[in-house]
Amino acid sequence: MRVFILGATGSIGQSIVLELKGRGHEVVALARSDISEANLVAQNIEIIRGDLRDPAGWVKIIHEIDAIIHVAATFTDDMGFVDHHLVETLIAEAEPAGRKIRFIYTGGCWLFGETGDEIATEESVFNPPSDFEQTIENSQLLFDASCFDTIVIHPASVYHRDGGVVSRFLSSAQELGRVEVWGSLQTRWSVVHREDLARAYLLVLEQGQIGQSYCVAAETGVWVSDMVAAVSQRFKLNSEPWIREVSEVVAEHGEWASGPAIDQQMSGSKIMNTLGWAPIYNNILSEIG
Repeated sequence: MRVFILGATGSIGQSIVLELKGRGHEVVALARSDISEANLVAQNIEIIRGDLRDPAGWVKIIHEIDAIIHVAATFTDDMGFVDHHLVETLIAEAEPAGRKIRFIYTGGCWLFGETGDEIATEESVFNPPSDFEQTIENSQLLFDASCFDTIVIHPASVYHRDGGVVSRFLSSAQELGRVEVWGSLQTRWSVVHREDLARAYLLVLEQGQIGQSYCVAAETGVWVSDMVAAVSQRFKLNSEPWIREVSEVVAEHGEWASGPAIDQQMSGSKIMNTLGWAPIYNNILSEIG
């Protein structure tokens, strides 16, 4: 398939590109900056220059592709509305053409909000932070659009040994000599390694059922306290972690920053059982420790 990727230069997007190319798919990618373009050109990927905020400038590429994988976000206060405008522009351009395009849209684990001891699944009710409410409406627009065969992926918190959702832990350990935590140590995260997540996107692209959602989590719920202990051991820290109030980090970074403070568990059983997804990385503590 000829696949257009939004967010190809991000941590997740780079891994998806490798998976798609490894399976022989042709990749086209949106690049906003010269640096992004150079990184993609080095991988022999076709480039479309443009910005998420101005989709009118590049939207006609959808007439030349078979599928879209959307893993991009601005992480600004208006990110939901930026994405809403993007989705509306894509639908308006694609519908008159009368052809179906496979669309893999990214939701996210934070859409389910606090679960505590309950485990979120595809059937769970959404309860997102305010910055992510628009994502639910955007996904429904795509499900309803006649021009797209839409599937939604809800990734768990994504990590790799040197970054992803644990970036803040690692950078603060190195720069401050203590681990910075937003909210509480008594918080659980569902997690997935970026390489395992990329394989999930490939499976959903090739085999996923149209109109379905898939939660992608390798570990259902890992305590933040255990992750902090692993990072502290890795950097040989003896200091107590720096616990920051959620209101403080939201004021500094925006409403999205409340996400890491959510105590949540989420299951990846559906994609494992129906598509045969088998994560390789099943122990975040050993990876980051």
